[in-house]
Amino acid sequence: MRQETNENKMASLNNDCRLLVISHMPLAYAMAWRLKDCGVSLEDLRQEGCLGLCEAATRYNEQLGCRFATYASYWCRKMMLRAIHRTPTTDSLQDETYREVDEDDDILRIGLQRYIDDALQRLTHQERQVVRMYYGIGCESLSLREIAATMGISISRASTLHQQAIQRLKTTLKRRPSTGDLNT
Repeated sequence: MRQETNENKMASLNNDCRLLVISHMPLAYAMAWRLKDCGVSLEDLRQEGCLGLCEAATRYNEQLGCRFATYASYWCRKMMLRAIHRTPTTDSLQDETYREVDEDDDILRIGLQRYIDDALQRLTHQERQVVRMYYGIGCESLSLREIAATMGISISRASTLHQQAIQRLKTTLKRRPSTGDLNT
């Protein structure tokens, strides 16, 4: 049934959009491969990814200032996560309780929050403390001067910790989330 929806979606696209979708299918397939152990079949994830590509192609605006692949990644991931969250887990089957998630943005926010929390856990204690205070994570946002005073370190040291933390977060977040990152 999802195959028919995908074919209908492709038929409704103009040639430029169709070319974007076809040329970026490897992106959707790679994303599906990384999520293959989430309880949804690989083929279903691929279909969802293709639907995400179709959605991205119809909404894409070159004037946004980002590459199509970047824009399409959001839509592919959104469609795949939606499919994953529609699939009942073993626990919910035992309880016969099916939780339907209405807001796609909540799904992405929760997944991204877990991903970011995991990245923060990879920082040293001091780096994590500086990042949390600087960006107001769980507290009021503070300047580097205020952070230095709170932690009893120099402003230069606070700045260095901030830079190290940001570099480490960039490195960590460049890696794609694993299945465990999205489902735990």
